[in-house]
Amino acid sequence: MPTFLLALPPWETLLRQLLLAPCLEEILFRLGLQDLLANSRALAARRHAVTLTALAFGAAHALALLVAAAPGPWPTLPALLLALATAAPAWWIGHGYRRHRSLPRCIAWHLLFNACWLLLAAPVVLPLLPTS
Repeated sequence: MPTFLLALPPWETLLRQLLLAPCLEEILFRLGLQDLLANSRALAARRHAVTLTALAFGAAHALALLVAAAPGPWPTLPALLLALATAAPAWWIGHGYRRHRSLPRCIAWHLLFNACWLLLAAPVVLPLLPTS
C-alpha cells in the first residue's frame, strides 16, 4: 500500500478540502470577483481580472492563516508564502474559467489541486516548515 494512504487526513478535513472549499471558493472567486472584474467599466480590471482574482485568492489564504493563528504567535514566513502560493493554481483555474465559462470544471480542478496537496505534497512539505 502506498505510504500516503497510511496517513490520510481526518474525514472532516477531506470533506472540507475536497468538497466545501472547492465549491464555496470557486463560487466566491469565479462567479463573484472574477466576473465582477471582467465586467468592470475599468479597462485595467477587465484586462487583468484573472491575475487580480488569483492574487486575491492567495491573499485570502494568507489572511485565513493569520486569523487561524490568532491570538497566538503569527505563522512563520514559509507558511505564509505557502498560503500565498495558492495564487498559482488559482491563476491557472481562472484562465480555464475565462475560456470555458464552466464553474463545475473550476470546482473539479480545485478539488484535484487540493487532493494532490493533501495526499502528496502536505505530508512532505509541512514537516519541513519551522514551527515558530
